[in-house]
Amino acid sequence: MESSAEELRFSLSEEGFDRSQLPAGSGEPGSDSFRLAVTEFFRRAYRSRGGRVDVAFTDGRIDLHWSGVQDQQDVLERALALIEQDRRPEARSLLETLLQLEPDNGEALYNLGLLCSDAGELERAAEQLERCVAIDPAHGNAWVALGMVGLRANTPERARPALEQAVELEPRNPHALRAYGTLLLMQDEPREAVVVLRRAQAVAAADPTTLLTLAQALIAADLSAHAAEADQLLGQVLQLVPRGEIAEKARRASRRIADHNLRRSQGDGLRPAVVDGLLRALRIYEALSPEQRQAVLVEVAAIGEKGLPVNQPGVNYSLETLSGTFTALELACLIDVGGRLVLEMEKGGFEFEAEYAEAAQRFGSCT
Repeated sequence: MESSAEELRFSLSEEGFDRSQLPAGSGEPGSDSFRLAVTEFFRRAYRSRGGRVDVAFTDGRIDLHWSGVQDQQDVLERALALIEQDRRPEARSLLETLLQLEPDNGEALYNLGLLCSDAGELERAAEQLERCVAIDPAHGNAWVALGMVGLRANTPERARPALEQAVELEPRNPHALRAYGTLLLMQDEPREAVVVLRRAQAVAAADPTTLLTLAQALIAADLSAHAAEADQLLGQVLQLVPRGEIAEKARRASRRIADHNLRRSQGDGLRPAVVDGLLRALRIYEALSPEQRQAVLVEVAAIGEKGLPVNQPGVNYSLETLSGTFTALELACLIDVGGRLVLEMEKGGFEFEAEYAEAAQRFGSCT
């Protein structure tokens, strides 16, 4: 063995290699599968040290040469620090420079692929990530990133093999499981998506995107059977992230569940309780000034963001802006009518279209 501060060489026989360090099924010494497994073993072993690893096989011997290029490793570390600081153009320039010197630097390829993907350069991202997994087939996160590129490009035929490989390599990787579950849901396989997303939930119980996607999969698989569980998951999402895009998706899904439950409890056709609630809301708003209407809508919408148990008539709410008490369904009606009257929305946020038309007709005939 020869070594220095930035270089190491050694040689051993293929027969003398400890095969317990290799995955099962790696083959016998001398076989292509054995040599590929040995090469990947040494590349993984020296990845954290940076530099370049060359593995050669000659006359039954394994020859390893590692050359540590500290300056190049410093470049990667600086690039990663710039990414953390959200200075992405600078990080990208460093990574591209590094890859000119070290075209097989897997971590540089991986991070450049992520940057290109985030920038919408999906073909360039796929190119970098495909090179990364060719160099390091065991890089689970690179397979996830490659699958996400396929999802963003709306090419599930490219995304699916990558995500399946990621899940096979790292069965408890929450990012891999969530992305694969999302793909299955997109491909109209909601029951299969539920199975995968439950695994993601088991290892990332506080991840709002995982919880939201699982709820969406449960709704798509069988809304009647899974309404209660999905609604509970959506409530957790809103506790974790009460604002933003994820929260809005959770609220839309929750309203869909509420509407489904109402229809199931009241049968087909117009729902009398909804019509009555909308008629009461119309009468309330009619008596208010524009400023008062705005205040009512702000208050009831804030309550609605936490979820409304519309199928529990025994739950009542008191408001600061209105006298009396209101059921959750009546609050939903105040939100729906307020959206139409105050915000001039075409739809009020709930699937009350037929009931609203009936309530508006009754209200108009009484005024």
